[in-house]
Amino acid sequence: MKKRLVILFAAMAMVLSLVACGKPATVEEYYTQPIVKQALDAEIDSLKNDSTSVYSDLGYSVEGNTFTYWFQFATQIEDVETAATQLEAAMTDEMMSGIVADVETECGVTGITCEYIYYNADGTVIYQDSYSTEQ
Repeated sequence: MKKRLVILFAAMAMVLSLVACGKPATVEEYYTQPIVKQALDAEIDSLKNDSTSVYSDLGYSVEGNTFTYWFQFATQIEDVETAATQLEAAMTDEMMSGIVADVETECGVTGITCEYIYYNADGTVIYQDSYSTEQ
């Protein structure tokens, strides 16, 4: 009887440890899971193919609880100040906080930051900002 209880408790501990491992601790843990990474990479590739006239390259990186999207314009933008103002106006707090909330819901992780970086064709930064639910 004692042996059965020990085996039962050992089995329960193993199941509980597996359940605890089911939820990622960070956004990075979530997005580096092979099936999730593959799906996101496919979305990014599709976006790249659909926007070649606007962006020469685009992508993402994930580190800890920070998800960074970056875009590089295909054509050099001469009036960087106006472009930065237009990008800032397009990235409203309401829209960006909605994206952050969506990522948090998808990952099951709170306290994340989404960063956006727009590069000119020559690689210089035109506009950069970050958003989190804590803003």
